Amino acid sequence: MVIILGYLLHNAPITVIDNFTGPTFFNMLVNQMVSYGIYLLGPVTQFMISINRLLVMVFVKQAMVQNNQKITVVILVMFWLAAIAITSMGVIDSCNVIYNPELLNWWSGGCDDDIGEAAMGFVILCAILSNLCNLIVLVKLVMSVSKKHMHSETIRRRQAKSRKLFIQSCIQDWIFAIDSVNSTYVDLLNDGILFRFMLDIFSNLMTPVLDGFVMLFFQHSAENKKSVVLCVKKKETTQNTTSQAARIY
Repeated sequence: MVIILGYLLHNAPITVIDNFTGPTFFNMLVNQMVSYGIYLLGPVTQFMISINRLLVMVFVKQAMVQNNQKITVVILVMFWLAAIAITSMGVIDSCNVIYNPELLNWWSGGCDDDIGEAAMGFVILCAILSNLCNLIVLVKLVMSVSKKHMHSETIRRRQAKSRKLFIQSCIQDWIFAIDSVNSTYVDLLNDGILFRFMLDIFSNLMTPVLDGFVMLFFQHSAENKKSVVLCVKKKETTQNTTSQAARIY
């Protein structure tokens, strides 16, 4: 949401008037925010969610008796502060990365190439580790089918949920990874303004949008399935109650 607002309130007006008359510092700050600081929160948050699922599977008893909401809030606040710090530290006078409306893109002269490659590597690393954590959770659930002390129906539901979470996580993680590769390497294959705009600015802008659509799709699917299960259970309960009442009379 912050990234979308950055483009909407900063890049869009500059493009419309075809000029930037504000302070260079503000232009650089928006670039650091949408390209690095706030942007990196997406893959990092997904990685933390995957670690949380894995830890819950490993430490089942502790997860059942402890309330980890405070820890989660503290960790999220820490990551937000880290994102703000990265954004602030990236604004340096020796590398003015500003938005140029004539190019429809950020321009720096190449001084931020190392930062871009480092950010891309970090995003891909988060995607790999996140997928690995979710894969371990899925394998652990598959292996738990053989345990007799657990109800098979419960296991099947958990497996189905873990498969969906694994697919959702893969899609969300690699959306960010593909965008990072686009803006770091693929956009250099052609000097065309429209080509570079689509693989840099537009790709960066659409990443949080697609991420939100993926979350909405999987969440909506889960809610619909939950509603169907509740309706079936309610119907079965009503039928059982009616049968018992008929026997009494």
